Amino acid sequence: MNSLFMQTLMSYLHIIGVAVYLGGSIIMEFVVGPAQKAIPPAQAQVMGKKTADRFLIFVWSALGLILLSGILRLFAIGQEDLLFGRYLWDSDKGRTLLAMVVLWCVLVVNGSIITFVLRPKLAGRTGSGVSAAQVQAHQQDQINAAQWVERLTRIDLGVALVVALLGSALQYGGLQALWQF
Repeated sequence: MNSLFMQTLMSYLHIIGVAVYLGGSIIMEFVVGPAQKAIPPAQAQVMGKKTADRFLIFVWSALGLILLSGILRLFAIGQEDLLFGRYLWDSDKGRTLLAMVVLWCVLVVNGSIITFVLRPKLAGRTGSGVSAAQVQAHQQDQINAAQWVERLTRIDLGVALVVALLGSALQYGGLQALWQF
């Protein structure tokens, strides 16, 4: 395959991944979240579960696409040396890429916490034969989990915006490009 074709394809896929992640996060924060607050709690819980189930598929797919297309893009443009050794630490492009990778890891960790720790707490139900105190404690756990999901998704939105800014700066040489504007 032509190197220019691979560069274009990987750039396109990378941008699609970022757009899906960032666009989805914006929609969840500014459209779905407020809509949930405007409807009764039982309906909001169902709406939240259904939208989050679908959104998580897009989130994890986008994060995987961003990683894979980003690595392949570096190989396609002949800058795979930025991934290894001294270039990662000694060049402005390398440090910018390192910052992006670290922030991508923050997104993965937050996504894992939301997916595997907090969402099961939100979905859990109390069984029969439990006391009123146990039901109340369970409901409080669900409220706390929902608050943490909200906090983490807001953090993720901010991190994703910073990563997109760093990615734009990387096109122009790295972090120093931000200060030259």
